[in-house]
Amino acid sequence: MTTYPPTARVPLAILAGAVLWGLTPSTHADSAFLGVAAGDASSDAAVLWTRPAGTPTVPIPLTAQVSTDPLDFSAALTFAATADLSTDYTAKVVASGLAAGTRYYYRFTDGNNLSAIGTFKTAPSATDSVGVRFAFSGDMDGLMRPYPLASQVPGQNLDFYVNLGDVIYENASASLGNNAAPWLVSPSVTLSGSSASLNGVPVAGTAFATQVQLFNDYSKKYREQFLPVNTGGQDGLATFYAGQGNYTLNDNHELGNRQYINGGAPAGGSVGGPLGSDMPTGRGVDARANGTGNVGNVNDAADLLALSPADFMNHALGFKTLQQVYFNYQPILETRATSSTLPGDNRTDGTRQLFFSQPWGSHAVYIQTDTRSYRDIRLKTATGSADDTGSRADNGSRTYFGKTQLAWLEQALLAAEQAGTQWKFVSMSDPIDQIGPIGGALAGTLTGVNSDGGKSMVGGYRAERNALLAFIADNNIRNVVFLATDDHQNRINEVTYAPSGITGPGSPGGSALTAAAIQGGYVKVPYCFSIVCGPLGATGPDTVTDHSFANIKAIADSVAAAEVAAGVEPIGLAGYPGLHDVVREGDANAGSAPSAVDFYSPDTFNFNVLEVSPDGTTLTVSSVGINSTPVNSALEYDPVNNPARTIFSFKVTAAAAPRMTLCPGDITLGTDAGLCSAFRSFAAEASGFPAPTLTYTLNGGIPVTSPFVFPKGVSLITCTASSPLGTDSCSFTVTVKDTEAPVASVSQSIVSGDTFTTLKATDNCDGTALRIFVKDSAQGACGGSFVAGPYPYGTVVRLQRASKASVGKGSDGAKA
Repeated sequence: MTTYPPTARVPLAILAGAVLWGLTPSTHADSAFLGVAAGDASSDAAVLWTRPAGTPTVPIPLTAQVSTDPLDFSAALTFAATADLSTDYTAKVVASGLAAGTRYYYRFTDGNNLSAIGTFKTAPSATDSVGVRFAFSGDMDGLMRPYPLASQVPGQNLDFYVNLGDVIYENASASLGNNAAPWLVSPSVTLSGSSASLNGVPVAGTAFATQVQLFNDYSKKYREQFLPVNTGGQDGLATFYAGQGNYTLNDNHELGNRQYINGGAPAGGSVGGPLGSDMPTGRGVDARANGTGNVGNVNDAADLLALSPADFMNHALGFKTLQQVYFNYQPILETRATSSTLPGDNRTDGTRQLFFSQPWGSHAVYIQTDTRSYRDIRLKTATGSADDTGSRADNGSRTYFGKTQLAWLEQALLAAEQAGTQWKFVSMSDPIDQIGPIGGALAGTLTGVNSDGGKSMVGGYRAERNALLAFIADNNIRNVVFLATDDHQNRINEVTYAPSGITGPGSPGGSALTAAAIQGGYVKVPYCFSIVCGPLGATGPDTVTDHSFANIKAIADSVAAAEVAAGVEPIGLAGYPGLHDVVREGDANAGSAPSAVDFYSPDTFNFNVLEVSPDGTTLTVSSVGINSTPVNSALEYDPVNNPARTIFSFKVTAAAAPRMTLCPGDITLGTDAGLCSAFRSFAAEASGFPAPTLTYTLNGGIPVTSPFVFPKGVSLITCTASSPLGTDSCSFTVTVKDTEAPVASVSQSIVSGDTFTTLKATDNCDGTALRIFVKDSAQGACGGSFVAGPYPYGTVVRLQRASKASVGKGSDGAKA
């Protein structure tokens, strides 16, 4: 059974939920509830979530009902919850004691009303050889309500969905929906800091948000995600959340896209309200290059400042408030802390440690990181007007994950490889791939997404990124797929790292090298790639209004050409080991000659579906999307003019070290007629990718092939399967026994008048082991002295042969 620790503010719950696939309408099944959701499924539990609709004023007791039959809740498991003011009247509960690998349906009741029905699936046992089908995307900006593509996710019949960050935006929106609802115009939240410079100083005349404003303003943004903008239209994300079980990450927008996004940065002084004293810490510190509050760039790596746990941003009241609002509205566990932090890792002490891994059968493991709670500050240039992605990002003391999480992540990957789990899916809120040159931008591209910003690992945390990827490469951890969103485009990339450790000009030895030499030191991480997906509904793709294949290909080609010119690995998986069945709408050559456009979609709202085959050997990736739409247009899903379709897809065969799957058993044979040997075919079988080469050796060293002439006696055959990923071997014996009788003859028959004949004896193996006995009609039984002759007519001569050990194997006779 899975044990879940208690939460600080809200009764921790693992709930099961999702809208009944194929049966739930796109509008509220019951207006008494805002929505339902389920998430964080294990093999025996899940988290269930709901919120009563409207503006409750008193605590509301609720009951979650869980059944394996969506039409019959008479024998349902029940779990109690309470919605109250402390959680903005959201409620979560743990549905526990469930069966592994099972589809469940759930609903909530307040005693008078029933919610819509949701569905989720528990994870199969880690030993079950089964396939898995899941999807992911992220980035849901209120400017794109009601998120028409989201309505198509439940129909994918998923095992789970990864809601990968920016599940709300803090900015204003003004939807052109027609239902005249007050939430159509949604003002921005009260600002919590200066996003332009992150210098820790409030803009003149601006008061940072108070704790109460943070709680109320952000809670409102979450509620609006479940509400329709058109009469009779889609209820925002309500159907989406209920349509399957979910795993959820937060990113910068849940934290206000200001100082709170850096949970591992110094918290700074008091903040909030007209006097800036509403909360004791959380103002943030100067991130500018040698800024007045960052002389010597001392804020770049907080571990060097010897801070206590309370001095980090993740302990600031504003950070905790925004994190709690996120917890309130997502079907997730609110803590995963189960062990001590590493020595000296003060930034992780006392935190919730939301990172975890969840096997989905024996072929796949889902690994979720927390990349907002522990990262060092986002670096800014001297003026604060842009991210600083230069030499400061190579600082080996900067961290993105924190020491404890990085060590955990490395060991989770290693353990999965050692357990034989083929596919390791790692979710991160920022991309790990590289788009532009170190510290700069690509030239001549037809898209603005042409560099690695300060949020990304390449743009801001290169040394730690390199350490993680080097660990993967050095430990031969294969089939690692990184999942991310945040860049508001869909692209597939291989992942590169620097084995030398020189990641940029700020690395030891880096300042003496040219940019070309540094980039030239990057190589591919074997059998590892990145999928950047989304947005499900956000800005970026809407700037591309020409959705023709020719235009998208031109954009993709411009990026790939600029990357090649800069020495950066270009977009796509062309040449990736095991890649096959590449398909792209509009590209008839995708299968035979895949190019950048076959792995790229900058103009669509999209989610990616990943499916591992039941035997674990094949991963299929499909990008499903619709053409982007204008901001605030309030367009509903249009199956005729803008249908969801597969934009591109491909398959990858899992890299696997050789494994002997069939070894012949020991064989015993008799000699072939007239020979002291046996001619025999044999064959072993092995699996693995790349396909292994099978070789055979005799008695420890002599190469042989099948069929082979085995000599009398015992032969040991060793079968070896070899590939670049390793070897495996097995052995068997072939025992050849000499069971053929000797042959006796005389030189001629004795006839009347003959006085002499010669006795002959031959053997298929060894004539020197023959003993000849004679018997004539007068002497009786064989024995006595040998007399070569002459024999009178009618004498019978009998010869018996034995082995050198005097073990008889047969006899033959000749009559003279």
